[in-house]
Amino acid sequence: MANQDRPPLVLIVLLIVLAGCSGQPVAPNTTSPPDAATSTTTDRDTPQLLLAPGLTDSGVTDAWALAQAHRDSLANTTYTQYGQRAVRANNTLRQAVTTTLRQGQGDRYVYERHAHGTAAALPNLTVFRNESTLAQRTTYDNGTVMYSGPEAAATPATERYGNVYAVLTASSTTVSDTVDRNGATRYRVTSTGPPMSSSAYAGVSNYTMVALVGSDGLVHAYTISYAATRDGRAVTVTIGMRFTARGRTVVHPPEWVADALASD
Repeated sequence: MANQDRPPLVLIVLLIVLAGCSGQPVAPNTTSPPDAATSTTTDRDTPQLLLAPGLTDSGVTDAWALAQAHRDSLANTTYTQYGQRAVRANNTLRQAVTTTLRQGQGDRYVYERHAHGTAAALPNLTVFRNESTLAQRTTYDNGTVMYSGPEAAATPATERYGNVYAVLTASSTTVSDTVDRNGATRYRVTSTGPPMSSSAYAGVSNYTMVALVGSDGLVHAYTISYAATRDGRAVTVTIGMRFTARGRTVVHPPEWVADALASD
């Protein structure tokens, strides 16, 4: 709204999905620490209430610390990640891509991607991985189904933790209010201005971002919306990411995996 000795796939989503045919900017991976100017959006000399790692009552003060806390909260457990990206022009849905990643223990996961809309050029696919194999099922618009085994599966790269660092550093932020979910407090973090010139969303208009962050730093969900021009056409893009079923996600091989391995 994704490798055997290959890096774990996880949220394939957004790097192939975000780099889809409508041309959304691709957010960078969180592989190296940023400089202090990038990760700080408020005055550190002002006493502030720490709500979560890198988050105070005035907004995100250290995006790197918050992104790391988010990763740490997911690194050694199971979870399910839902992603969605939609592009509309003149109130017509050009493309909608939804992804689901069920991350099990270790390297085990199931990743699904579905696309539809007037400009949906991506085939639907499902990828299964465990400690010993990788298999992929691809379905095309004409009904053709293809299976790929470990040697042939060409899975797109993904960011298993939702690429939250790029989201948290795109613009200045504030904590607008709190939300109670099953007795736990989540902080609603919202953008307060246009994207910064160094962000993955630089140059777009009507940019908004809303995220729900727990006290442990887990970014439970975020949504982004903006307007842009693609190929001379004015479009509106919405992006969503949500993490759920932490510690409760169970991954089983889909029924088609045997067919995929036999066809390899």
